[in-house]
Amino acid sequence: MKFAIIHFVVVVIWVLLRGEFSALSLGVGWLLGLVLLLLMRPIVGGGAYFGRLVGAARFAAVFSGAFLASCGQIVRLCLGRGPRRLNPRMMTYDVRGLGRIEVLLLAHCISLTPGTTTVDVDLAGGRLLLHALDAPDPEAVRQEIDRSLRRAVLGLTRGLR
Repeated sequence: MKFAIIHFVVVVIWVLLRGEFSALSLGVGWLLGLVLLLLMRPIVGGGAYFGRLVGAARFAAVFSGAFLASCGQIVRLCLGRGPRRLNPRMMTYDVRGLGRIEVLLLAHCISLTPGTTTVDVDLAGGRLLLHALDAPDPEAVRQEIDRSLRRAVLGLTRGLR
């Protein structure tokens, strides 16, 4: 947490020294703070902070990719096959081992991805109840969530790759 505060202070100092508050100035200050923290890393540590930054970037990339792929799949399913040939399905997804925030973030990511919706969150039972628009193989849907969204959420919250 102290590295995030130091990083924020460097950005604020940069913006104040520049005398202009703009997206470009904030971006340059953010990059400058990142470089300074990377240079100071052997002295003061901070591996977890950089792991979380990498996790946040990976999360943004994975979620954006999953969102765009789902949008394309929905267009292909609805226009190509038609609604009568869809295989909608209710299924459960195991979330044991995840914290409350991780479950919340995962549930929202699943709901924001077109074609899937989180219907219920059962923390006591350690599962999510999902509805998928087209899921002839529910296990394949679970594996795709594990491979993409769950790993990205863990990378964001725990700094795992």
